[in-house]
Amino acid sequence: MTRWFLYSFTIIIFFGSVTTGCAQPQGKQEAASEPKPVVTGAERMSEYLPLLKGKKVGLIINQTSIVSDSLLLDTLLSLDVNVKKVFVPEHGFRGSAAAGEKIENEKDEKTGLPVISLYGNNKKPTKQQLKNIDVLIYDLQDVG
Repeated sequence: MTRWFLYSFTIIIFFGSVTTGCAQPQGKQEAASEPKPVVTGAERMSEYLPLLKGKKVGLIINQTSIVSDSLLLDTLLSLDVNVKKVFVPEHGFRGSAAAGEKIENEKDEKTGLPVISLYGNNKKPTKQQLKNIDVLIYDLQDVG
């Protein structure tokens, strides 16, 4: 009889916990809060801008590197960050190249900065390409 009582008591406690929600005790449940928006690292300027002061900056970016409505490069330049070079993967810097299209090293028409392709034979910046760069910011967003 003792076993039957313990077995029944355990089942009652288990099902009571499941139906009332065992995450928090009764009366102490918090109201559901609104989900907070996702804030990308690029948008957390106050955390990294001080680290860029007085540095020669290189960027590895593409068309997904956006802060609000502006490309990260354009935003950093507007804040007087000393950006020296831009490194770009497939699709190019401002997203104008088609998939698989060869990306050439060039100068950005808007800023005059050197744009170095990291697509094709050059998969990562070389020592020579990183010469005179103190800090390299990598900002490539991906859904996957």
